[in-house]
Amino acid sequence: MDKSSALDKMKMAVQEMNEDSSLNNIKTQLQGSSDLVPIFKLDSDGERMFTIVVDYLTESGLIESVDVITITMLAKSLALYIAVARQVHGHEDVIQVYKNGSSNVSGLFSALSKTQDQVLKLSAKLGLSPMDRSRILGAAASADTAKGKSAEGDEIDDLT
Repeated sequence: MDKSSALDKMKMAVQEMNEDSSLNNIKTQLQGSSDLVPIFKLDSDGERMFTIVVDYLTESGLIESVDVITITMLAKSLALYIAVARQVHGHEDVIQVYKNGSSNVSGLFSALSKTQDQVLKLSAKLGLSPMDRSRILGAAASADTAKGKSAEGDEIDDLT
């Protein structure tokens, strides 16, 4: 076997590998969001929530790669909410009574309320509740309807 044929075979093998890797890059780009990872380390509850949200949004076709930031924040907030909620069992966990007889909302319940608010806000941004989805779909339908309309020749033009 001469040097030129061995060299040609090596060039062909390298070219085939490059074609395979570019094909893999295209597949990766097409998959896009299914390969999303959190922007920071999450605990096991956070990882599970992240995966659930990414899977749901991917199946719905509502995800973009930039959503990873919001989804990570939501997953972290959900994990915190779960951790705090596991500690709230009754009214003694909600109301803190001081030695002098005065009372106040406990820090635990305040944390629960704040994380719940955060979860609701971030979920709304991603369209994760039925009401949010209907608002998003309604806005999209209105925008679609408005595309075909023209301001010229409307009834208001006759009011001179």
